[in-house]
Amino acid sequence: MKIWARKTYRIGVGSIFPIIYYFSSTKLLPLCFLLYFAGIMTVLETLRRIAPGSYRVMEEHSKGILKEKPGFLLGTTNFLIANLFCIIFFPKSIAIAALIFLTFGDAMSTVIGKPFGKIRFFNDRSIIGSVSFFITCLVTGLILMALPRINLSFYTILIGSLTATIVELLPFPIDDNLTIAPVTVIVMEIVSRIF
Repeated sequence: MKIWARKTYRIGVGSIFPIIYYFSSTKLLPLCFLLYFAGIMTVLETLRRIAPGSYRVMEEHSKGILKEKPGFLLGTTNFLIANLFCIIFFPKSIAIAALIFLTFGDAMSTVIGKPFGKIRFFNDRSIIGSVSFFITCLVTGLILMALPRINLSFYTILIGSLTATIVELLPFPIDDNLTIAPVTVIVMEIVSRIF
């Protein structure tokens, strides 16, 4: 149940920034929203460090949204950093695609992979979770391609989906909320210049 709560929260919050960016004529509005949320997370991160008991109280009342044992930074903080990186430094279409891949691919990989993934890789990722991640990225990418103002080739979507899946699968010591979108957006930018 906690997985569903956390991933529903992530899809809800994670979709806000690409959607705002899609409908904005500049980067300013999505960046303002991101900085607002980053400010809130800075307060939570600081509170977690100076009063660890406060995080336990928040986690108990979060209905599964917060992890019991977070990493160095909370997943949401890493997620916001990845959003800022993609939106600031990359073209709109590619940034939106990478952020959608992170939001939906990661959620589906967990929701399907945790309960149904019997065959596991060395890092506890499941084959079915990784396949779900890839298919979700590919399908959401194809939907994005059909939208006006999104300029992406099929090859960019395909290679971006594969890249995001591989990054999620690899056993980096860094939270995948911080690695999936930035690595994917860089690869997609390179591919978009070729195809």
